[in-house]
Amino acid sequence: MKEYYYTRINKALDFIDNNLSEDIKIDQVAEAASFSTFHFQRLYKALKEESPYDTILRRRLEKSVFYLKHHPELKMLEIAEKVGFGSAENFTRQFKSRFEISPSELRNNKELLNSRIYQDSSENSFHLAYDKSRELPAMEFEVELGQESERPIALIKAIFGADGSELVAAYEKLMTWYERDGKSRSKSRRHGMSIDDPDTTPANHYRYDFAVEMEEEFSSEGQIEKAVIPEGLYAIVHCQGDILKVAQAWDFLYKDWLPNSSYVPRHSPAIESFLKGPEEIGWETFDLLCCVPIEKIKE
Repeated sequence: MKEYYYTRINKALDFIDNNLSEDIKIDQVAEAASFSTFHFQRLYKALKEESPYDTILRRRLEKSVFYLKHHPELKMLEIAEKVGFGSAENFTRQFKSRFEISPSELRNNKELLNSRIYQDSSENSFHLAYDKSRELPAMEFEVELGQESERPIALIKAIFGADGSELVAAYEKLMTWYERDGKSRSKSRRHGMSIDDPDTTPANHYRYDFAVEMEEEFSSEGQIEKAVIPEGLYAIVHCQGDILKVAQAWDFLYKDWLPNSSYVPRHSPAIESFLKGPEEIGWETFDLLCCVPIEKIKE
């Protein structure tokens, strides 16, 4: 039964993310999750440990950081409107209340722009890996551009949490489902998708989707959802090593390669495509492709 509830809460999260520029009403979010408006807010807070209003505000502000980092051509009012604030003044006030700096201060300070502006209090937070990676000498990676066709996937959603154990459980659940008809996980094409930015989202809200490509038709079942990886152009880095190396690869793509390229990120999640899975090399070492969906800057 708990799985049933979390599946519906995930639909609420999807609705919020897909409508950040709109005036989101709580009854709309409840309807998207197929919950009664009489009980939705209590259920949501019990399961997510924040209210729907808190989630909406947090996601608006986290999305605004994306625009500040990657779309310098946008004015503050344009960003405010894209993430659902009625005015630049309201946007600035809410931003400063959460991050203790103004949007303009973030945009104009390269050191701030390339740092984690939301401080997570968890000592076991995966954010510590990103912080530690930034203390290491900067690395350069070879970037390849690849045009990908649309790929049907089976997907399961997870929250990182304090130690990542929820991710491991979600991955195992997805792959056990995949293998039930005799398919081999070692021959499958597996992916992970970061829905949030580790520089702005605390670990207990940081979302990560696991996916496996599907050749045959199937139906959604419980936490297993039917989805697609969108077609389009991707900037791709091959990364082999520990979590620090992976963090350095992502930092290079977003903080070095993208700003110096003629591309911007598309509105689609970044992808980690696993060349080897944890069954082969464990959870401490990675062999994967870091893939950012991109498009040409429009003049």
